Amino acid sequence: PVLLALIGAAVSVRFVNRPLAQLAKVSQQLARGETPSPLPEKGPAEIRDMNIAFNRMARDIRQTEADREIMLAGISHDLRTPLARMRLEIEMSNVGDETRAAIDEDLAQIDHSIDQLMEYARPAGQVPEQGIDVSSVLREVYDRERSHTESLGSKLEAHIESNLFACINAHDLKRIVGNLIENARRYGRTPEDDRAHIELVAEQRGAIISIEVRDRGRGIAANEIQRLLRPFSRGESARTGVSGAGLGLSIVERLLGHVGGQLELISQPPGGLVARIEIPKYRPRSYPLETHD
Repeated sequence: PVLLALIGAAVSVRFVNRPLAQLAKVSQQLARGETPSPLPEKGPAEIRDMNIAFNRMARDIRQTEADREIMLAGISHDLRTPLARMRLEIEMSNVGDETRAAIDEDLAQIDHSIDQLMEYARPAGQVPEQGIDVSSVLREVYDRERSHTESLGSKLEAHIESNLFACINAHDLKRIVGNLIENARRYGRTPEDDRAHIELVAEQRGAIISIEVRDRGRGIAANEIQRLLRPFSRGESARTGVSGAGLGLSIVERLLGHVGGQLELISQPPGGLVARIEIPKYRPRSYPLETHD
C-alpha cells in the first residue's frame, strides 16, 4: 500500500508539474519579447482555465503592440507633415535670417521631441539566448556618433575593451548608448567653449560590463538625479541651456530593465556628469555566439 501510494503521489506530482513547467516556459518567452507557443486548452478544469486565460492575455498583448505600432506611425506622419510644410513656407517667406533661424530651431526641437516620444513608446527587442559582441556594437555606435558629434562642433572619444559579451539585443544597446551620447551632446557642453567633450568607456568589472558616457558640462545636483530618471523630467536650464521631451534617460532605464541592467548617474560638478550602465556579462560556451545585423 505504501509503494502504491508513493507511485500515485509521483504520478500526481508529475501531472501537476508538467503544465506548470509549460506555463513557466511560455512566461519566459513572453518576458523576452517573443511570441509564446499557445498552451493546450484541455485537461483538468483549473489548468484548462489557467491556460485559456494565459493564451488570451498573450493574444491581447500582441494585439496591443500591433495597435501601438499603427498608432505611432500615424501620429508621426500627421505631426511631421505640417512641420515639413512649415519649413518650406519659412524658406519661401521674406522674414529675416535671424528670425528664420529661430523658427527653424523651434521646429527642430519639436521634431526632436517627436523622435523621443516615438522612441519611448517603441518596445524593446527580443533578448537573445546567447551573447552578442558588445565591443563590436559599441564601436559601430562610436563610428556613427563621432562624425555626427564633430559636425556639431563637439568631440567624442572612445576607450572600448575588446571581447565584451552580454545577452542584450544589439539594436537596443545602440538605442541605449545613442540616447546617452545625445544627452551629453545636448546637455553636457562645457561653459568655456560651449562645446560637448564626450568620452565613451566600456570595460569588464567582474561579472558586470560597465559602459560609461562622460561629459565635462556643469553636472547636476545630487538631489536632482532621481527626478531626472522619471519620464518628462529635464535638468535645470542653468545646466542645459536647451529643452527636450525629457525621455532619454527613461528610455535607457526601460531597455536596461528588460535585460537585468541598471543605470547610474554620477555627478562631478564642476567636472561634468557620468552616465554609467551595467549589464550582466555573458559567459561564452562551446557553441557559436549570435551575430548582430
